[in-house]
Amino acid sequence: MRELSVIMATYNEKLTFLQSCINSILNQTVKDFEFIITVEPDETNLDFLESVAKIDSRVRVLKNKSRLGVAGSRNRAIMESSGKYIAIIDGDDYCDPNRFERQLKFFKDNPEISVVGTNMHLVDGNNELVGERKYPELHKDIKRHFLLTMAVGNPTVMVRRKDLEEIGLFNSDFLKAEDLELWLRFLVKDKRMHNLQESLVYYRIQGNQNAKRGNVHWKNIYIARKKYSKFIWPFYQRFLSLFSCFIISLIPDNFLDGLLNLKIVNKIKNISMN
Repeated sequence: MRELSVIMATYNEKLTFLQSCINSILNQTVKDFEFIITVEPDETNLDFLESVAKIDSRVRVLKNKSRLGVAGSRNRAIMESSGKYIAIIDGDDYCDPNRFERQLKFFKDNPEISVVGTNMHLVDGNNELVGERKYPELHKDIKRHFLLTMAVGNPTVMVRRKDLEEIGLFNSDFLKAEDLELWLRFLVKDKRMHNLQESLVYYRIQGNQNAKRGNVHWKNIYIARKKYSKFIWPFYQRFLSLFSCFIISLIPDNFLDGLLNLKIVNKIKNISMN
Protein backbone atom coordinates (compact mmCIF):
# COMPACT_ATOMS: atom_id res chain seq x y z
CA MET A 1 0.00 0.00 0.00
CA ARG A 2 1.27 3.46 -0.92
CA GLU A 3 1.16 6.20 1.67
CA LEU A 4 -0.54 8.63 -0.73
CA SER A 5 -2.86 8.36 -3.73
CA VAL A 6 -3.59 11.44 -5.83
CA ILE A 7 -6.81 11.28 -7.83
CA MET A 8 -8.04 13.43 -10.68
CA ALA A 9 -11.09 13.26 -12.94
CA THR A 10 -10.59 15.26 -16.12
CA TYR A 11 -12.63 15.81 -19.27
CA ASN A 12 -11.28 17.59 -22.35
CA GLU A 13 -9.40 20.16 -20.30
CA LYS A 14 -7.36 22.85 -22.03
CA LEU A 15 -4.02 21.15 -22.64
CA THR A 16 -1.83 23.91 -21.17
CA PHE A 17 -3.90 23.86 -17.96
CA LEU A 18 -3.62 20.07 -17.76
CA GLN A 19 0.14 20.22 -18.28
CA SER A 20 0.51 22.77 -15.47
CA CYS A 21 -1.59 20.63 -13.17
CA ILE A 22 0.29 17.39 -13.84
CA ASN A 23 3.71 19.04 -13.61
CA SER A 24 2.79 20.52 -10.23
CA ILE A 25 1.84 17.06 -8.95
CA LEU A 26 4.88 15.24 -10.28
CA ASN A 27 7.22 17.92 -8.92
CA GLN A 28 6.00 17.79 -5.32
CA THR A 29 8.62 17.61 -2.57
CA VAL A 30 6.94 14.32 -1.59
CA LYS A 31 7.88 11.80 -4.28
CA ASP A 32 6.34 8.50 -3.15
CA PHE A 33 2.72 8.49 -4.36
CA GLU A 34 0.51 7.12 -7.10
CA PHE A 35 -1.34 9.52 -9.42
CA ILE A 36 -4.55 8.06 -10.85
CA ILE A 37 -6.28 10.00 -13.64
CA THR A 38 -9.75 9.00 -14.82
CA VAL A 39 -10.96 10.10 -18.26
CA GLU A 40 -14.22 9.80 -20.16
CA PRO A 41 -14.50 7.76 -23.41
CA ASP A 42 -14.10 10.77 -25.73
CA GLU A 43 -11.17 12.41 -23.89
CA THR A 44 -9.25 14.67 -26.32
CA ASN A 45 -6.07 14.65 -24.21
CA LEU A 46 -5.76 10.88 -23.97
CA ASP A 47 -2.57 10.62 -26.05
CA PHE A 48 -0.87 13.23 -23.89
CA LEU A 49 -1.96 11.57 -20.65
CA GLU A 50 -0.81 8.14 -21.80
CA SER A 51 2.55 9.60 -22.84
CA VAL A 52 2.98 10.99 -19.31
CA ALA A 53 2.11 7.59 -17.84
CA LYS A 54 4.81 5.94 -20.00
CA ILE A 55 7.44 8.38 -18.73
CA ASP A 56 6.48 8.37 -15.03
CA SER A 57 5.50 5.07 -13.41
CA ARG A 58 3.57 6.88 -10.68
CA VAL A 59 0.91 7.89 -13.21
CA ARG A 60 -1.94 5.58 -14.19
CA VAL A 61 -4.71 6.52 -16.65
CA LEU A 62 -8.14 4.88 -16.30
CA LYS A 63 -10.43 5.06 -19.35
CA ASN A 64 -14.14 4.90 -18.61
CA LYS A 65 -16.16 2.67 -20.92
CA SER A 66 -19.14 5.00 -20.54
CA ARG A 67 -19.63 8.55 -19.25
CA LEU A 68 -19.46 8.53 -15.45
CA GLY A 69 -19.32 12.25 -14.71
CA VAL A 70 -16.98 13.84 -12.18
CA ALA A 71 -18.36 12.03 -9.10
CA GLY A 72 -18.33 8.60 -10.74
CA SER A 73 -14.87 9.18 -12.22
CA ARG A 74 -13.43 10.24 -8.88
CA ASN A 75 -15.02 7.22 -7.24
CA ARG A 76 -13.44 4.89 -9.77
CA ALA A 77 -10.02 6.41 -9.13
CA ILE A 78 -10.49 6.09 -5.36
CA MET A 79 -11.61 2.47 -5.62
CA GLU A 80 -8.59 1.57 -7.73
CA SER A 81 -6.14 3.44 -5.50
CA SER A 82 -4.27 2.03 -2.52
CA GLY A 83 -3.00 5.00 -0.51
CA LYS A 84 -3.50 5.49 3.21
CA TYR A 85 -4.28 9.10 2.32
CA ILE A 86 -6.12 10.39 -0.76
CA ALA A 87 -5.52 13.82 -2.27
CA ILE A 88 -7.88 15.46 -4.77
CA ILE A 89 -6.93 17.78 -7.61
CA ASP A 90 -8.81 19.12 -10.64
CA GLY A 91 -7.25 19.25 -14.10
CA ASP A 92 -7.35 23.02 -14.49
CA ASP A 93 -5.79 23.80 -11.09
CA TYR A 94 -2.22 23.34 -9.89
CA CYS A 95 -0.35 22.99 -6.61
CA ASP A 96 2.45 24.54 -4.61
CA PRO A 97 5.39 22.07 -4.51
CA ASN A 98 5.01 21.71 -0.73
CA ARG A 99 1.29 20.91 -0.66
CA PHE A 100 1.47 17.16 0.00
CA GLU A 101 4.38 17.49 2.44
CA ARG A 102 2.46 20.02 4.55
CA GLN A 103 -0.76 18.01 4.58
CA LEU A 104 0.87 14.67 5.34
CA LYS A 105 2.82 16.18 8.22
CA PHE A 106 -0.36 17.65 9.68
CA PHE A 107 -2.13 14.30 9.46
CA LYS A 108 0.71 12.53 11.24
CA ASP A 109 0.82 15.16 13.98
CA ASN A 110 -2.98 15.19 14.41
CA PRO A 111 -4.43 11.66 14.27
CA GLU A 112 -7.93 12.89 15.19
CA ILE A 113 -8.27 14.84 11.93
CA SER A 114 -10.01 13.19 8.94
CA VAL A 115 -9.85 15.93 6.28
CA VAL A 116 -7.14 18.53 5.64
CA GLY A 117 -7.63 21.36 3.15
CA THR A 118 -5.71 24.57 2.44
CA ASN A 119 -6.38 28.10 1.30
CA MET A 120 -6.24 28.86 -2.44
CA HIS A 121 -4.68 31.43 -4.73
CA LEU A 122 -7.06 32.46 -7.52
CA VAL A 123 -5.49 32.65 -10.99
CA ASP A 124 -6.73 33.50 -14.46
CA GLY A 125 -6.11 31.69 -17.74
CA ASN A 126 -2.62 33.23 -17.96
CA ASN A 127 -1.62 32.10 -14.46
CA GLU A 128 -1.86 35.67 -13.19
CA LEU A 129 -2.88 36.00 -9.55
CA VAL A 130 -6.31 37.64 -9.31
CA GLY A 131 -7.21 36.96 -5.68
CA GLU A 132 -7.21 34.55 -2.78
CA ARG A 133 -9.77 32.42 -1.01
CA LYS A 134 -9.28 31.73 2.68
CA TYR A 135 -11.05 29.03 4.64
CA PRO A 136 -11.65 28.73 8.39
CA GLU A 137 -8.86 26.88 10.13
CA LEU A 138 -10.45 24.98 13.01
CA HIS A 139 -13.16 22.32 12.90
CA LYS A 140 -15.69 24.29 14.96
CA ASP A 141 -15.42 27.22 12.54
CA ILE A 142 -15.45 24.97 9.47
CA LYS A 143 -18.66 23.36 10.73
CA ARG A 144 -20.26 26.77 11.26
CA HIS A 145 -19.21 28.08 7.83
CA PHE A 146 -20.78 25.09 6.11
CA LEU A 147 -24.15 26.58 7.07
CA LEU A 148 -23.80 29.20 4.33
CA THR A 149 -20.89 28.28 2.08
CA MET A 150 -18.26 25.67 1.21
CA ALA A 151 -15.84 25.60 4.13
CA VAL A 152 -13.17 23.46 2.44
CA GLY A 153 -11.77 23.82 -1.06
CA ASN A 154 -12.36 20.52 -2.83
CA PRO A 155 -9.22 20.66 -5.05
CA THR A 156 -7.14 21.27 -1.89
CA VAL A 157 -8.48 18.33 0.11
CA MET A 158 -6.55 15.35 1.46
CA VAL A 159 -8.53 12.72 3.36
CA ARG A 160 -7.80 9.56 5.31
CA ARG A 161 -8.85 6.48 3.34
CA LYS A 162 -10.28 4.73 6.41
CA ASP A 163 -12.67 7.63 6.99
CA LEU A 164 -13.70 7.80 3.35
CA GLU A 165 -14.41 4.08 3.37
CA GLU A 166 -16.52 4.50 6.48
CA ILE A 167 -18.54 7.48 5.20
CA GLY A 168 -18.81 6.46 1.56
CA LEU A 169 -17.63 7.98 -1.72
CA PHE A 170 -19.02 10.82 -3.83
CA ASN A 171 -22.74 10.53 -4.59
CA SER A 172 -22.90 9.98 -8.37
CA ASP A 173 -26.54 11.12 -8.39
CA PHE A 174 -25.23 14.65 -7.76
CA LEU A 175 -24.01 16.01 -11.08
CA LYS A 176 -23.19 19.26 -9.25
CA ALA A 177 -22.41 20.06 -5.59
CA GLU A 178 -21.25 16.46 -5.10
CA ASP A 179 -18.38 17.73 -2.94
CA LEU A 180 -20.69 19.54 -0.49
CA GLU A 181 -22.88 16.45 -0.17
CA LEU A 182 -19.86 14.32 0.75
CA TRP A 183 -18.45 16.73 3.35
CA LEU A 184 -21.87 17.10 4.99
CA ARG A 185 -21.88 13.33 5.47
CA PHE A 186 -18.50 13.68 7.17
CA LEU A 187 -19.98 16.27 9.53
CA VAL A 188 -22.95 14.01 10.30
CA LYS A 189 -20.46 11.41 11.61
CA ASP A 190 -18.50 14.15 13.44
CA LYS A 191 -15.38 13.58 11.36
CA ARG A 192 -13.02 16.43 12.13
CA MET A 193 -11.66 18.81 9.50
CA HIS A 194 -8.84 21.34 9.36
CA ASN A 195 -7.67 23.93 6.83
CA LEU A 196 -3.99 24.83 6.70
CA GLN A 197 -3.67 28.61 6.58
CA GLU A 198 -1.39 28.54 3.55
CA SER A 199 -2.51 28.91 -0.07
CA LEU A 200 -1.13 25.66 -1.47
CA VAL A 201 -3.42 25.31 -4.51
CA TYR A 202 -3.84 27.67 -7.46
CA TYR A 203 -7.53 27.65 -8.39
CA ARG A 204 -8.40 28.58 -11.96
CA ILE A 205 -11.02 31.30 -12.41
CA GLN A 206 -12.40 30.88 -15.92
CA GLY A 207 -15.17 33.02 -17.36
CA ASN A 208 -18.45 33.10 -15.51
CA GLN A 209 -18.12 30.63 -12.65
CA ASN A 210 -21.63 31.16 -11.30
CA ALA A 211 -23.27 30.84 -14.70
CA LYS A 212 -21.52 27.52 -15.33
CA ARG A 213 -22.86 26.15 -12.07
CA GLY A 214 -26.39 27.48 -12.53
CA ASN A 215 -29.34 26.97 -10.22
CA VAL A 216 -29.02 23.17 -10.54
CA HIS A 217 -25.93 23.55 -8.36
CA TRP A 218 -27.97 25.42 -5.76
CA LYS A 219 -30.88 23.01 -5.94
CA ASN A 220 -28.47 20.19 -5.15
CA ILE A 221 -27.02 22.19 -2.27
CA TYR A 222 -30.53 22.66 -0.91
CA ILE A 223 -31.30 18.93 -1.28
CA ALA A 224 -28.08 17.96 0.54
CA ARG A 225 -28.54 20.48 3.35
CA LYS A 226 -32.18 19.54 3.82
CA LYS A 227 -31.21 15.86 4.12
CA TYR A 228 -28.27 16.20 6.51
CA SER A 229 -28.53 19.52 8.35
CA LYS A 230 -30.86 18.20 11.08
CA PHE A 231 -28.05 15.85 12.17
CA ILE A 232 -25.44 18.64 12.29
CA TRP A 233 -26.94 21.93 13.50
CA PRO A 234 -29.79 23.01 15.79
CA PHE A 235 -33.01 24.18 14.15
CA TYR A 236 -32.44 27.91 14.63
CA GLN A 237 -29.15 27.66 12.71
CA ARG A 238 -30.18 25.34 9.89
CA PHE A 239 -33.44 27.19 9.17
CA LEU A 240 -31.64 30.26 7.77
CA SER A 241 -29.26 28.06 5.79
CA LEU A 242 -32.08 26.05 4.21
CA PHE A 243 -34.21 29.10 3.52
CA SER A 244 -31.31 30.92 1.82
CA CYS A 245 -30.44 27.94 -0.38
CA PHE A 246 -34.07 27.38 -1.33
CA ILE A 247 -34.53 31.02 -2.40
CA ILE A 248 -31.28 31.06 -4.40
CA SER A 249 -32.23 27.81 -6.13
CA LEU A 250 -35.37 29.53 -7.47
CA ILE A 251 -33.49 32.44 -9.05
CA PRO A 252 -33.10 32.17 -12.85
CA ASP A 253 -29.55 31.58 -14.07
CA ASN A 254 -29.29 34.98 -15.76
CA PHE A 255 -29.78 36.76 -12.41
CA LEU A 256 -27.67 34.40 -10.30
CA ASP A 257 -24.31 35.73 -11.42
CA GLY A 258 -25.08 39.31 -10.39
CA LEU A 259 -26.32 38.18 -6.99
CA LEU A 260 -23.44 35.83 -6.24
CA ASN A 261 -20.81 38.39 -7.26
CA LEU A 262 -21.97 40.94 -4.70
CA LYS A 263 -19.24 42.08 -2.32
CA ILE A 264 -21.14 40.81 0.70
CA VAL A 265 -21.36 37.32 -0.83
CA ASN A 266 -17.62 37.28 -1.53
CA LYS A 267 -17.04 38.44 2.04
CA ILE A 268 -19.07 35.51 3.37
CA LYS A 269 -16.99 33.19 1.19
CA ASN A 270 -13.73 34.83 2.39
CA ILE A 271 -12.76 35.75 -1.17
CA SER A 272 -10.44 38.70 -1.74
CA MET A 273 -9.98 39.85 -5.33
CA ASN A 274 -7.00 41.84 -6.61
